[in-house]
Amino acid sequence: MLKHIIIAATIFILIFGAFSVQAEKSTEMFIPIGQSPGLSGEYTVMGKIDQVNARDQSIKMSGPSGSYTVRMTKHTLIYLDRSKTQLPNSYGTLADCKVGDMAEVKFVDNARSKPIEWIKVQKAK
Repeated sequence: MLKHIIIAATIFILIFGAFSVQAEKSTEMFIPIGQSPGLSGEYTVMGKIDQVNARDQSIKMSGPSGSYTVRMTKHTLIYLDRSKTQLPNSYGTLADCKVGDMAEVKFVDNARSKPIEWIKVQKAK
């Protein structure tokens, strides 16, 4: 009997844990720049976009912590943060990343030398 309870509890924890991780990723688009709990400021970098290179799929940005050139992959998600305009947030493309826009990026595996997992671009208009 105890063995069955332990197995059931283990299955529950594995399922709940996987659901919770997926839930965070699916709601990230709706969180404004700089307000991602447990990520913003610790595992992300914020700054203004200085240059967009569509050919290399890279963005150069600068902020208080320095200047970064971040690389994207075909799996990089681009979120458009429209909270300042009171419009709903949405997915975007590299074409939506404009020089002067404020952005926040999260690197894959939190290693700043790797490509970015997602980028949030704040749209004020």
